[in-house]
Amino acid sequence: MKESWHVFHLDGERGLRGGERQLLYLAAALRARGHRNTVVCRRASLLEAEARRQGFQTVSLPYLWEWDPFSAWKLAHLARRSRNPVLHAHTAHTAALAAFAGPLGGLPWVAHRRVDFELSGRLSRRLKYDRAGRVVAVSRAIAGILERSGVPPSRIAVVPDGLPIGVAERRWTDLPEDVFCPSSPDEKACLRRGLAERFGVCESGAWVGNLAALVPHKDHDTLLAAALLVLQKRPQTTFLIAGQGPEQERLVKQIKLMGLAGQVFILGHVSDPGPLLRALDVFVLSSWGEGMGSVLLEAAACGVPIAATTAGGIPEIVADGSSGLLVPTRDPEALAGAIGRLLGDQVLAQRLATQAREDLPDFGLERMAGQMEEVYGSLA
Repeated sequence: MKESWHVFHLDGERGLRGGERQLLYLAAALRARGHRNTVVCRRASLLEAEARRQGFQTVSLPYLWEWDPFSAWKLAHLARRSRNPVLHAHTAHTAALAAFAGPLGGLPWVAHRRVDFELSGRLSRRLKYDRAGRVVAVSRAIAGILERSGVPPSRIAVVPDGLPIGVAERRWTDLPEDVFCPSSPDEKACLRRGLAERFGVCESGAWVGNLAALVPHKDHDTLLAAALLVLQKRPQTTFLIAGQGPEQERLVKQIKLMGLAGQVFILGHVSDPGPLLRALDVFVLSSWGEGMGSVLLEAAACGVPIAATTAGGIPEIVADGSSGLLVPTRDPEALAGAIGRLLGDQVLAQRLATQAREDLPDFGLERMAGQMEEVYGSLA
């Protein structure tokens, strides 16, 4: 009989970004395979609300600081009363919490690494990652960084992020069947009318979109510079940037300074990315740092051709010239050239988008859950 676990998913973020969506995808797939799941989050966070909407048990912790002893004690006390508990830290900060609570309660734990930043601080690395039962990297690029930082390769498991593929997996996640799928011409026109009215943008012309948190490593400055170059040749193009974060105010000012107002729009947080993705002509990701870029899976599922950088694990999702166009990081001219090629060559754009969609079964949720079961099963 297959072993069943009670997985405590730890995430102290207040928002609902890609990492939190991946947490919920994993929890949904594990639930479908017979495991219990508890989402351990901040009270009144967007993650708490969405986890409850999807029917998951939630527990709120104060997450007072990274090495919060009260939160660790409360977590250990709760988890050790469960049958076959596993602590799964989905962020670097909660890895510290698991490193504290695990030994306190005699609990196995894993740390998930989603960003391709170098590990900082030898002591922090030893406490968070060297002591974890396993460290899960979402890409081979991150696994390489962990190894170079001193984490033993035998402790690292590469488990790429996923996307619901097929009817069954969409049911697990409570997603409608048409949320991530290509739009017909009529559907696309209808979606554009609604979005144009909602955000006050031009309905006609080409739409180029980006969905990413407004944080430095997403490198929206390179995207704005590329947009300026594209607009010099294709002035009817509209650039739509969805997301929020500490860079938002500065980017809005930069758009005005560059004379891009009315052609480049910051849309803010978009809770349902499906309609926006399905209305685009090109999706672009300009990051100089990217663990994997799971939003690229969503764009591919919507049949949108992709232009992206070679940052981090992106080349593990997008094959340059086969399922998208990749360019070096921090290179506005190259990024503008890729966007222009996709806008100007519909045969190329369609071929790349079709191949990207055909590659998606490699990133399904059943695959992801099966790999995580192996990770949990390997914990001593």
